[in-house]
Amino acid sequence: MGYTRIDLSTYIVISIWFGCNNDCTICMLSGIKHSLPPIGFNRFQEVLLDISNEGRFENLILSGAEVTTCGDVDRYIRCAASLGWFKKIQIQTNGRRLADRAYLRQLIESGVSEFFISIHGLEEVHDGITNRPGSFRETMAGIRNLEAWPVNVITNTVLTKWNYRDVVPLMNQLGQTKASEIHLWNFYPMESTDTRDFIVNIQDFTSLLERLGPIFEAAGKPLVLKSFPECLTAPAPALFDSLYPVTILPDRFWQKFDQSGFGTCYHRQNGECTNRECWGLSKAYCHKYGDERDRLSPMTG
Repeated sequence: MGYTRIDLSTYIVISIWFGCNNDCTICMLSGIKHSLPPIGFNRFQEVLLDISNEGRFENLILSGAEVTTCGDVDRYIRCAASLGWFKKIQIQTNGRRLADRAYLRQLIESGVSEFFISIHGLEEVHDGITNRPGSFRETMAGIRNLEAWPVNVITNTVLTKWNYRDVVPLMNQLGQTKASEIHLWNFYPMESTDTRDFIVNIQDFTSLLERLGPIFEAAGKPLVLKSFPECLTAPAPALFDSLYPVTILPDRFWQKFDQSGFGTCYHRQNGECTNRECWGLSKAYCHKYGDERDRLSPMTG
């Protein structure tokens, strides 16, 4: 069975704003987002012109920490839409403000045609992860409000020990929404050790996949697995996809990112695996569980 999916190689991400109405324990910007500068409207215009002139990317993603907390985000959206270049304009969001139907209409009428919405558990767990009581209800209300609009919806859940038991019922619930594809992301700590005991080990992850397969087969939607070792086995319609769009972020983020050892793999380091897109493991994972050389296997071709 074929599934409709977006092609992330055709997208570019511009991070415009680093304010947020959540305070997520799993945020990759945690600890540095308050010191990251917004791009500013003039620079944003310059970047848009560079993108359209280059002609490489036909779709745009507006991101940051939480773009809907940017007071004039609609100005950025209208500016991008006015170029007439981008086929799709997506916003990455926690979805809380989409509970306001008037605000949602404003975003769509400004030019947003795609929504990538983060949700990380059922009510108690999600609210605990976001540190915002009521955030689950607002996000789910936003997802429901999108049913009335001809836009594409993708959901994103980051797998941690905290939400592990919620993933099956949450995925079952999301499979019944408008979402065209549902993403499950590996948790990558921006540190060399898992100080908060969030990382799920490979054995528990593969056990979870066995329970998720029937849910997505019944829903007729793909489960897209992001940042997990691609040599593992995923039951259809789950699939591994380590491709991420080109992302424009301040240099300070990438410096912190590089220190975290993403892409660590015993088989790659020994020249046995030629898959350069696979994210492998992180330093924090290997410090906690080992390099998993017996569970992972080399990929070639």
